[in-house]
Amino acid sequence: MTLDLKTVPPVAGESATRIREILSRSRGAFREDWLADKFRYDAQRAHELAKGMEAAGYVQRDKERESRNGSPFPWYTVTARGRDVVRASGAKRITRTTAATELSEFMKRVYMVNASSEYLYSVERVAVFGSFLEHGERLGDVDIAVDLKSRVIIDKSRKWLDLFRQHAWSSGRSFSTFEEEIDWPRREVVLTLKARRRSISIQPWFSFVEMEKADNFRYEVLLGDAKEVRLELDRVQREREGQRFR
Repeated sequence: MTLDLKTVPPVAGESATRIREILSRSRGAFREDWLADKFRYDAQRAHELAKGMEAAGYVQRDKERESRNGSPFPWYTVTARGRDVVRASGAKRITRTTAATELSEFMKRVYMVNASSEYLYSVERVAVFGSFLEHGERLGDVDIAVDLKSRVIIDKSRKWLDLFRQHAWSSGRSFSTFEEEIDWPRREVVLTLKARRRSISIQPWFSFVEMEKADNFRYEVLLGDAKEVRLELDRVQREREGQRFR
């Protein structure tokens, strides 16, 4: 069941919406100075916010990553509770009929993206999960996991960087950082799929795979190999159980 964003309390003076944005844009992990660079906090404010999210249980200090990277700044990894906040919805409840229509329209946009060479990412896998697959007639939103794949080979050369930046510039949008420029091709696809529909909640594939799942967790693969997805989820579950017994 998707968490209701209205039930998420502020952290260090920042709203639940802002916290969800930060955790979502971190893509699973972040360095403390990233908060300052990406969201224009000063160093002290970035530290306060990181510690606040840690105290709330949304992130945990990742000293292994700090040691591996020789980082002078603290690293934090988003926890299962933090991923719940990423998936949290602020949308009004909708009927099952409306949800089914929204999902159908969403899949049309998936096929449109995959059929168009204008996008630098394609949609490889789609899975619906959460309340849509339960029996209630009123739903908070439609939870959809999406796995995107770059159509451009990303290697050690800088060719892909140039293509990504050119694509960003040609969009007519303004970008405040280099990272935003090279992330635009991915974000463009997500925004196209979302189509400003508040009842659609798009989750990154890694978040869907890594999220804690109850025994009665249900999902349905709408695009991709269902058997491969099952094997991937089973592998993550085995790894998680192995870590618990260490």
